[in-house]
Amino acid sequence: MKKLLIAAVASIALSSGAFAGVGIFGSYIGINANGGGNTWYGAQEWGGNPTPDFQGGDFGSINYVSGGSLVISAYQVQTFKFDAGDITGANLYYRVYKQGDTPGSFSSAIVAGFISNSPFTAANGSTASGGGDQNWGLGVGSYANLLTGVNSTGTWNVEIYFDATSNEGTQFSNNGGANYIATFNAVPEPSTYALLAMSAIAMGGYVIRRRRRSP
Repeated sequence: MKKLLIAAVASIALSSGAFAGVGIFGSYIGINANGGGNTWYGAQEWGGNPTPDFQGGDFGSINYVSGGSLVISAYQVQTFKFDAGDITGANLYYRVYKQGDTPGSFSSAIVAGFISNSPFTAANGSTASGGGDQNWGLGVGSYANLLTGVNSTGTWNVEIYFDATSNEGTQFSNNGGANYIATFNAVPEPSTYALLAMSAIAMGGYVIRRRRRSP
């Protein structure tokens, strides 16, 4: 029995010596609004070169009928690992919903590619040099149309979070569980406003003419 107890203690000591550490220390998303090109926004920011905050950000007025655009154009997730820890991938998720409405489900994962081991320069221009630091993400392109499903004027939310898969379970960059939320104002095309104005003017003229013709 004594030998078995010693063996058990030795086994615990060996397993604790193989402790793994993994996590996310940075996350950034690129947004292209109205064809203006990729702009980086920080979610979980780090380093001394801040980008505009995604949380609380405002992408301005977007014509959801025609001519406007709002797309996810890039993203990055910076991870760390040490001892027996291992990061195996990273993902981005999003959903878009009108303020005041019940949010729908999140998108399927937008799967990151592996970019680089350290040292590397992240989207915010800061350099990571930790021995187990890694950068994951997708380069500038077009990965999700955020106007899909937008069908009325008003303020809409874009909600996102990131995760990283590992041998220690899924790691999250999600603003402490609240996720990261930015907004935009959905508006119809200017010609729609013009058409409505012309209709109102025409209707007003019709009413005036009818009044003049009445005995």
